[in-house]
Amino acid sequence: MDQRGECVSNPLVLASKEIYLKLVHRVSRKVKKENNKIVFLLSFSTSSRYTLQLLYENFPDQLVICYTSDSKMTAMDYKRKGCSIFDMDDFSTLLKKIVPIVSGSRLIFCDNYFAFLAGVSFSLHTKVVQLWHANGAIKAFGFEAKYTENVTKTDKKRYMSVYDKFTHYVVSSRKMTNIFAKNYQQKINELPFGYIPTDLFFDQIWVDKAKKCFYSYYPDNKKTMLYVPTYREKAKKIPLDFSNLQQRLGNKWQIMVKLHPHDKQHNEIMNEPGIITDFHNLDLIQLLPSVDCLVTDYSSVPFEYSLANPKGKMIFFCFDYEEYDKEVGIEKDFMEWAPGEVVQTEEALISAVKHSKNQSFSSFNQLWNEYVTGDAGQRLLKWVKKIYDN
Repeated sequence: MDQRGECVSNPLVLASKEIYLKLVHRVSRKVKKENNKIVFLLSFSTSSRYTLQLLYENFPDQLVICYTSDSKMTAMDYKRKGCSIFDMDDFSTLLKKIVPIVSGSRLIFCDNYFAFLAGVSFSLHTKVVQLWHANGAIKAFGFEAKYTENVTKTDKKRYMSVYDKFTHYVVSSRKMTNIFAKNYQQKINELPFGYIPTDLFFDQIWVDKAKKCFYSYYPDNKKTMLYVPTYREKAKKIPLDFSNLQQRLGNKWQIMVKLHPHDKQHNEIMNEPGIITDFHNLDLIQLLPSVDCLVTDYSSVPFEYSLANPKGKMIFFCFDYEEYDKEVGIEKDFMEWAPGEVVQTEEALISAVKHSKNQSFSSFNQLWNEYVTGDAGQRLLKWVKKIYDN
C-alpha cells in the first residue's frame, strides 16, 4: 500500500481500478446539466471542520458533503443541520449520487487526494480547490515521495489524472506553492489566503477560551510537553522510556502524548502511568496555545504551533531520520529551517526539554506562514461569493 491507501503491485487490483475509473467516467460524461452546489470532499475532519462551518454558515442550501468513513461523524452532524451527505466509500452511492453532483458542480473543495476524480469530466469553468490537510510539509508526498518510485506507469498516469483536476490551491506561502508544484508536477494556481484553521490563533477570545478549557482539566502550575509523532506506515516502537522521561523532567512538567488514531501503540502508551493521553474531546488545535514544549518529528503541527504559541519551544525527535528519509522522503532543506533542535536519542531529547534555549519563530513564519493574516476564511468566502455572483 502507498500513502494514498492504494495497492501498487497487485495486477488484479490495478485492473479493477481501471474498470472503476471507466465507470466513473461513463457516468460523468452523461451529466449535461450544471448545479449550484458547493461540494466538499471530506476525509480529514479535524483540519476541515472550520472551513465546513464557514461554508455552512454562508451557503447552507448549497453545501453538499461527500465523506470517507473516517469523517462520518462530522458529516452526520451536518446532515442533522439539513445538508446532503454521501458516503464516498460506497461505490453504488459514488456512481449514482456523488459523480453526477460533482460533475455538474461549479465548485469542489478537496482536503486530500481522491482517486475517483481521475475519471470525472468537468466543464472548463469548474473550480476544484485543494485545501490540503496541512499547513506545510516536512515529509515528501506525491511524486517526490520515495514510495512513488516503485509504482507502475499506469499508477503514475492515474495519479497525474487526479492532480490535473485541481484548478486552485489554498496556500500559506510561496514555499508551499513550490512544494505542490514539485510534488504534483503542476503549474500551481495559488489562492494565497493562508491555512484556514490558523485564523483561530488570531482570535484572542478563542485563544483565551481554549486556554481556560485546557486548565479546567490540567494543572496550571506545571509546564506541558506535548509529543505528537507523525503516523508511520510501517509500525515501529517509539524508542522512548516514558517512565524515565517523567523521572528526569521532574514534577515541573506534565507529559502529554497524542498519537495518530491509527497508531497501534495507543494501548501501550495509554497504560503508561502519569502520561496524559485523554484530552476530554479537545482537538489538537485547542491544545496548542497551552503547550510549553512541542515535541514532534515529520508532522505538520509545527506550522500551526508557531502561530498558536509564538513564545513556545519546539524539538524534533527524529530517531529514524535516515530510515524515514529513505522510505518516505524528507524535504531536503528541513535542517536549514527547522525552528528548533533536531535530536535522535532520548538523552538528547531530555536535555533539550530541560535546558531552555531562546527560540524565535519569526523567520520560520516568514517562510511558511507568509500569507497568514488571520482572515483566511473571510478571504475564501469572498472568493466563493465572487464565483457565484458572476
